[in-house]
Amino acid sequence: MGVIFMGPDPVDTSSAPQNVGSDPSYINIPTHFAQAERKVGADLDEDIKQATTNGLISGLMTIANGLFAVLNDKRQVIALNDSFIKLMGIEDTAQVFGLRPGEVVNCIHACEMPGGCGTSEYCSTCGAVVSIVTAMETRQPQERTCALTVERDNQNVDLYFSVRSCPLVVDDSLYVLLFLQDISMQQYRSCLDRTFYHDVNNILCALVGKSELISLRKQPTEEKLQELHHIVLRIAQEMSIQNSLQKSLDVTYNPLYAEVKINSILKEIDQLFLDHPLKTQRNLEVNYIPSDITVITDFHLASRILINMTTNALEATPVGGKVVLGVEQHHKAVTFYVWNTGAIPEDVSRRIFQRNFSTKADMGRGFGTYSMKLFGEKVLGGSVQFESSEEKGTIFKFTLLTQ
Repeated sequence: MGVIFMGPDPVDTSSAPQNVGSDPSYINIPTHFAQAERKVGADLDEDIKQATTNGLISGLMTIANGLFAVLNDKRQVIALNDSFIKLMGIEDTAQVFGLRPGEVVNCIHACEMPGGCGTSEYCSTCGAVVSIVTAMETRQPQERTCALTVERDNQNVDLYFSVRSCPLVVDDSLYVLLFLQDISMQQYRSCLDRTFYHDVNNILCALVGKSELISLRKQPTEEKLQELHHIVLRIAQEMSIQNSLQKSLDVTYNPLYAEVKINSILKEIDQLFLDHPLKTQRNLEVNYIPSDITVITDFHLASRILINMTTNALEATPVGGKVVLGVEQHHKAVTFYVWNTGAIPEDVSRRIFQRNFSTKADMGRGFGTYSMKLFGEKVLGGSVQFESSEEKGTIFKFTLLTQ
């Protein structure tokens, strides 16, 4: 049995059969990314036999660290190692042979299209699918990270994997060796650290700016000293929140509820960015409301959500541009909003609130917008939404009940 690992020099596999034994019912099925076509019957059985009788693959099944699977040229699972089987609680592997990875792990997007895993609108930004498809097309190993949400016990669970796809040719047939490492906990810790330092850095920038202004004055005003003291207290509160989160294996925080004036939250953001470097060449317009409407909420957590929204908007705004922070009043509710002129790409907007998802590959990314949603909705009981288009720009909204 001839075995070829695909390396830097692509191997000519043009003579390998690509559609033999494919299920006709999958031909011409619409897809947003990868092919929908699958193998069935004798041809699928032949792939399974090739994988299970190959000595090299059998050896990898034994020594592979983490989750390991073998896929055929239609991205269907034809072999799994014990770690994969135990993780998914699979009692009969025959039930999963022929499925695709997302279908095996119960990805929430795997069944959105008739073609299954790899064919939905979300799949073009899935690290696992991109890794597999690219490996097959380039005939070279590919590494990606994959943020996915799976269904377990009727609940959605967020996972984060390091994915490596290695093409392999066995007797002129193309296969993919799929290696998965669950790095969800490492990502969680890195996200907490990155988010914390990002938030504290925003506050420190304001602290440095105000302290520089005070140092230029022989006799600083009491108002400026109070502003300086307030920012120091803000940093202390951020430390308290971070300490609470670090002690938990999940994001849990006990909010400190109090009656808070809407304008006091707006003023907090306004004052924080008053001397912030991001604002030096951009305009932040804060629209206060004329009445003293109040909400029952955690002042520091609510303002933290808006600080993140404002920071993201300022970072996405070109020099000379404008960001608007304001409030819309509703019956028994208020909506804070942050608007800027930029537009978020459609493929990114679909996953913008998904935990661990990021357009950057660095560890610890993909928590900022997710934390807005988590803290705003699950902790404070509000609603966090956004709208984005080339014509109207981008607006993030945070709604809280007033009664």
